[in-house]
Amino acid sequence: MKIILAITEDKYGCSAIAELIRKLEENKKIENEIKLDCHSMGGKGNIISTKTVRIVKSSIFKGFDKIMIFVDSDNEDPQILENKIKDILKSNRVDTDRVCIIVFNPHIEILLAPQENNPLEYLRTHERYEKSHLPKRIRNIDLNMVCKLEVFQKIIKTLNDP
Repeated sequence: MKIILAITEDKYGCSAIAELIRKLEENKKIENEIKLDCHSMGGKGNIISTKTVRIVKSSIFKGFDKIMIFVDSDNEDPQILENKIKDILKSNRVDTDRVCIIVFNPHIEILLAPQENNPLEYLRTHERYEKSHLPKRIRNIDLNMVCKLEVFQKIIKTLNDP
């Protein structure tokens, strides 16, 4: 069994990641049985903070196998955003060997509408989507469509990493 801590921007992110992992387990996309704990940061601005540093350090001390930080790029360069998170961890002497940063470009809703450039706007315009719908909608994603996404492949790789 692999024990994972997910750190997300908001409470819907936590529920969505839990649903995603359940769906991946059901469809035999991940080899490990996953025990998930999740911490919501209450907004993107809180991800790049000393609070994240404390949570990651505590998780490493508690023996989590992986800490996965999930963040939306919100049209910021995903690599720059990932580097900002890595930099704050490294500058606070955090061992990042167990940390994986997952940046959804532009939003986690890319998993719901992978063919769209701005999935969040598309869903709001065409399907009356609200952020609170995210966990329920994740249950119904088309794995064949999202498996082509680089971010999705990174999630699978991280969950299957021994």
